[in-house]
Amino acid sequence: MNEVTARYARRFKTVIFAMLLLVSECASTSWAAIYQTGPFRSVCSSVEISAEPEVFQRFVHATVNEIVARTIEARLRTLGLTYPVLAGPDCLRERASAPRQLSLQFYARAVSDPEHPRRLLISLIMHSYYKDTTAEGPYHRDIPRAHHEFPTEVSFCSAETDPSRCLTDRVINYFDATMLKIIERAQELQKRGR
Repeated sequence: MNEVTARYARRFKTVIFAMLLLVSECASTSWAAIYQTGPFRSVCSSVEISAEPEVFQRFVHATVNEIVARTIEARLRTLGLTYPVLAGPDCLRERASAPRQLSLQFYARAVSDPEHPRRLLISLIMHSYYKDTTAEGPYHRDIPRAHHEFPTEVSFCSAETDPSRCLTDRVINYFDATMLKIIERAQELQKRGR
């Protein structure tokens, strides 16, 4: 009986391993397909700031959104992608009807550091959305849920730094460390013919 059990255990282990390989291959291929240079044709970038009124008024929201969008557009151009990058919350509201748009929604929560009131503590998270009108399912009619939520990053902005500039830098660094790497990886996979 031990020999039979061992044989089935080996088979079971082989089947599980094959299933895991298949699932990981399918998942990485479909995950990367969302961000390949083929599917998306425009990008929407919106930075939403949450803060108490006295902290909130220290940010120039339109400037933050515009600089982030222009910088993302420049980063994509370095990869050979010349897609327009729209800025602000208006393009996110339209994401249900904008075909082939990659939407990046950055949430920033800013609070004063209790020990140094002029210094800000900023937590930042990004959600990404992609809508393909040719895809089956409810997402071509309804606003899609986030395809991916990235980890929260927490950092400080010193009292000497302009809060808008500091937040802009944090958002761009976050984009570079997350979504830009995904897009670069998708391009590599596409070039290799995967």
